[in-house]
Amino acid sequence: MANETTTTTLTELIQASIGEARVVSSQGVNLEEYVTRRPLEAGKGSATFPIFDEEVMNSVAEGTDLTNTAFDSTAVTITPGEYGLMTTLTDLASNRAGAQAAIDIGRVMGEAARAAKNEAIYALCDGFSTALGTTDTDITEALIQQAVATIRAAKAPGPYYMPVTPWVLEDLLGLYSTNTNYTAEALRNQSVLEGTLPPIHGVIPLIVDNITGIDDADTKTAVFSGAAIGYVEEWDFRVETERNASLRGTEWVATSSFGVAEIKDSWGVELLVDNKD
Repeated sequence: MANETTTTTLTELIQASIGEARVVSSQGVNLEEYVTRRPLEAGKGSATFPIFDEEVMNSVAEGTDLTNTAFDSTAVTITPGEYGLMTTLTDLASNRAGAQAAIDIGRVMGEAARAAKNEAIYALCDGFSTALGTTDTDITEALIQQAVATIRAAKAPGPYYMPVTPWVLEDLLGLYSTNTNYTAEALRNQSVLEGTLPPIHGVIPLIVDNITGIDDADTKTAVFSGAAIGYVEEWDFRVETERNASLRGTEWVATSSFGVAEIKDSWGVELLVDNKD
């Protein structure tokens, strides 16, 4: 079998603990926590996310009967899909590294699962019908304001979120190096002390650093309501082992089953912005 974890690759696994610290220090987040979640009910293979139409409450005269109003709705059905990762820890590698090898394998697999979920949700930013921004142009405060106005006009419920790469975060921090922006002073103080940003015009920045294309020249993020995207989970994360005698090692298998999809298109705005210069 190719790509076994042997003594030659074990060093990379041991470095997982350093990677864990890097994720924490860079404010890595789980995007699944900021969208609409539904558990998968036992015996079902999908989950339904209903969106009800807006209704009107009219004035009525005293003692008069009300007219029944049917609450119409549309629904999005999300079917989870399985994701997996396997490596083989040989006996030699296990004996020479001790228990730490298994711990590090689990950590690496956990980070891979987190990255898969973040990437699936981030990819939905490139899909909202309303799109703002252009290539080779840094994100601006005005762009965020326009996105917020758009989804507020669509009566999108809060809170609002905006996932950003470390490079877009860098550009956001750069906005507040002077006093030329509405929110410059407060944001500049926090950015200098913590390297993070508080909400901007009601939008909470979510820093993601583990998605494909993180170093691309441009990226498509979005400002969206948490109700605009749905997430369904069949199981979160599972690690299983199986002995492979012919390889003199143990197969480590990690799997997760989840699905994501856009629920309400008008409650999100795609933003095309410059990423890494």
